[in-house]
Amino acid sequence: MRIGLFIPCYIDQFYPQVGISTLELLEKFACEVVFPANQTCCGQPMANSGYEHLGRGCDHLFAKNFTGKCDYIVGPTGSCVMHIKHHINSGDSQQDAWIRNNIYEITEFLTDILKVESLPA
Repeated sequence: MRIGLFIPCYIDQFYPQVGISTLELLEKFACEVVFPANQTCCGQPMANSGYEHLGRGCDHLFAKNFTGKCDYIVGPTGSCVMHIKHHINSGDSQQDAWIRNNIYEITEFLTDILKVESLPA
């Protein structure tokens, strides 16, 4: 199973160890993980400030980075994943529908898709 690893901007800038841990956890469960190096913000800060239209470039880049390159998109932050799931508007409705149906927060992915019942530590 090929996973597109979505690391939001604030995780990248302030908590990179969370991104690394997400990668390691997915690999522990035998996922093939790809990381689009030119990914950026999900657009949530602009939307939350009332300037959602300024985030359209983020939507286009997100779709370009992940569509057709993986089976699922997984990220370590619920708010950014939720923003993409409910607000992406890349201009391609089929592409946006695929993203909405295949993006997961890491815990949701582990329990709902991989059916992980316990994590030995």
